[in-house]
Amino acid sequence: MSNSQQSNILGNASLGLGIASAALVFGIGLCALTGVTQKWIQLVGTPLFICGGSSAFLGLLGAILGVAGLFGKGHSRAASIVGLVLGLGGMCLFFVVVAIAQK
Repeated sequence: MSNSQQSNILGNASLGLGIASAALVFGIGLCALTGVTQKWIQLVGTPLFICGGSSAFLGLLGAILGVAGLFGKGHSRAASIVGLVLGLGGMCLFFVVVAIAQK
């Protein structure tokens, strides 16, 4: 019986989507909060919301794939866990930015 573990395709996909989601939501959120501070959010609020929401959806997909990647036998679960955390982090960050921007 070998101790080597196979790569986790679902975990790797989850990790990629989680990284993309967290990075995109952070950048778009920073831009949106800057727009609120400088009073030009009215000009670009809708496109920023759509792009941020789409990026948060990537986080949702990453979280779903992360959960799915946890249930394979003989696969490393590290990428699934990190992808799950990053995906959820990207989604939560989107909702935090929306709540702050509405104040």
